[in-house]
This record gives sequence, structure tokens and C-alpha cells, in this order.
Amino acid sequence: MNVLIVDDDPGSADALAARVIAIGHEASVAYGRQAAVELARAATFDLILLDLHLGHADGRDVCAEMRRDGSSRHSQILAMTGHVGLEQGISLGDFNGYVLKPLQFDRLEELLTS
Repeated sequence: MNVLIVDDDPGSADALAARVIAIGHEASVAYGRQAAVELARAATFDLILLDLHLGHADGRDVCAEMRRDGSSRHSQILAMTGHVGLEQGISLGDFNGYVLKPLQFDRLEELLTS
């Protein structure tokens, strides 16, 4: 599986990418909106894990931009958030769903094998 991890915290993004690679999959990392959108347009990712609060950008806007055109417009895109209770009152827009940060190893494996 080819995974794109988008997080404005380089340590978190790199650690998650290392976990994806350790499980036996491919991982690319983007630390901001522009790089994320460019990567998603240029390559096809099976799964995109996109931080909901991406620095000065709203992850929902970034997701919508990825959905407009490019190679990954039909990818599974999950919002990553540390906000427990997200399902109560926050719209996910074009996301397929969400995962809580920090993403536990078992949950990551589940995402990569489903």
C-alpha cells in the first residue's frame, strides 16, 4: 500500500512514516498544504492520513483540494486529530473518516490491511 502522511509536525509525520515502512508499505511525507496537494496530484496513494489542523490550513480545505483533481482524487483520505469526540458536531467534509492521534500501532496495521 502507498501511504501519504500529511502533518505540520515533522517528528510526528516522520515517526508515522517509519511505522508504515516497518509494516512493509510505502510512505511519503508532506509537512504543509502545498507539498501535500502537489504530491497527491502527482502520485496515486491508497491511503492519505491528513492532519485536520495543518498549521495555518484547515485539513478539510486541503482534502477538498486533493479531491478536485490529480492522481489521488479517489484515494481513501482520513483526518488525523487529537480531538476526542470529533463525531459530535464537526463536519469532516470530503474526508472518508478520521483517526485519533497519536495513531496506535494496532490501528495503523488495521488501516493498512483493510
